[in-house]
Amino acid sequence: MGDEKLVRDKIPELIRSSGDTPTFRVASTHELDHFLRTKIVEEAKELLESGDIEEIVDILEVIDALLLHRKLDRNEITALQIEKRGRRGGFEKGFILKIREKQVK
Repeated sequence: MGDEKLVRDKIPELIRSSGDTPTFRVASTHELDHFLRTKIVEEAKELLESGDIEEIVDILEVIDALLLHRKLDRNEITALQIEKRGRRGGFEKGFILKIREKQVK
């Protein structure tokens, strides 16, 4: 079996409309969580390479799908985000930590 990746819901239809025949399957409930997490990494890599706002849109879309799949409420996530920001801060100041190699004893 070849490589597989999660695609947006209308992609098989778009492939058909272009005259091609898509080969696809529907992920099981068990494996969907993994495919969604993998897709977030894929989109994050694309954002790193291009810096394109469309990649941010894709990341948010996949995160929304993961929240729906896990039956998590966006408000719960936002509350956790605010709580963590209170404890550890956000990323607004742009601090860059210099990483030092640990000394071998």
